[in-house]
Amino acid sequence: MFKIKWTPEAQKLYFETLEYWINHNKSNNYSLKIIAEVERKEKLLSANPFIGAIIFGTKEQIRRVLVLEDFSIYYRIKETTVEILSFWANKKDSLF
Repeated sequence: MFKIKWTPEAQKLYFETLEYWINHNKSNNYSLKIIAEVERKEKLLSANPFIGAIIFGTKEQIRRVLVLEDFSIYYRIKETTVEILSFWANKKDSLF
């Protein structure tokens, strides 16, 4: 099993996204759905970190997995660690 490590920037983006949806919907239901799916993806990446698609043109073989089709987790593999680099809303311009 690989260890999951979030960078401070990725954590910030993730928490900002959760807060946005709580304020936007006046409810935490959608944010709870995001959290549950992120936790599921973390378990999946811990067991099989090579499952994400490689983002072409990145030197460090940055990979991406989808979360609820609306968000992406960008990450790289460093030895036995999956380092999550960003949590991105797919409606924004591409990060990489």
